[in-house]
Amino acid sequence: MPIVVEHLTHVYQSGSINAYTALKDINMTIEDGEFVGLIGHTGSGKSTLIQQLNGLMQPTSGRVTVDGFDMNDKKQRAGGRALVGMVFQYPDYQLFDETVYRDISFGPKNLKLDEAEIDRRVREAMDLVGLDFEEFAEKSPFELSGGEKRRCALAGIIAMYPKYLVLDEPMAGLDPSGRRAVLEMIDGFRKRLGCAVVMVSHSMDDIAKAADKVIVLRGGEIFKCGTPAEIFSLSDELNEMGLEPPFAARMASELRRRGFALPGSIYTNEALVEALESFKRGDKNV
Repeated sequence: MPIVVEHLTHVYQSGSINAYTALKDINMTIEDGEFVGLIGHTGSGKSTLIQQLNGLMQPTSGRVTVDGFDMNDKKQRAGGRALVGMVFQYPDYQLFDETVYRDISFGPKNLKLDEAEIDRRVREAMDLVGLDFEEFAEKSPFELSGGEKRRCALAGIIAMYPKYLVLDEPMAGLDPSGRRAVLEMIDGFRKRLGCAVVMVSHSMDDIAKAADKVIVLRGGEIFKCGTPAEIFSLSDELNEMGLEPPFAARMASELRRRGFALPGSIYTNEALVEALESFKRGDKNV
């Protein structure tokens, strides 16, 4: 069963003169195993929306169900939360224990697993995020580098085997090689655990590379939901919202303006290179 968001509206300070509508009539579905990219300008409601998915916040109206668990219902919320793991942009908010091992094992312990299973999951999660067990298990998480803290926070969620993994700007502040490493890591545990991923990112190139579906928020409403090809063909609309399309989409758009008959579906570097190679070979049916 999927995560289903129905007519969700969220108003901050509802009923006061300072009331602010952050989300308005949101309807969306996150299917099993899919990778959903969530994009939008600053203040579009992305962070408010993802916090509704595991019940950290409740809607003013509408509802979220996670595999049938109604996240508005206090009794059902725990069942839904057990399925949705969330990793925040700043890992320091999620790290708290004395050692990396104890920090990662906290979630599995709360699931009442036996010690052997807890140990197995901690080791597996550390392997998936690229933290060597012998080197890092007994270190304090607060002595780690920024990138290592991010991996540790992610491992703590992975060890709980979430069915849905929600990531808020997991590549923020990383250089291109660091972003590639994180995307490869996410792809690795998606294949291993079979979980769905919802990722908030300002990097359109990262979303283009990884997502099966892209949801664009504008002013607290869904502007568009579609495949990466459908979304990134809307270069002008994205630019108007302050969202810079992927490099390949921008380059393809510029080449079209200069007379190249490129299809509108180019949004990755690989597709752009393939199209240009076709032109070099004299193939006009790109």
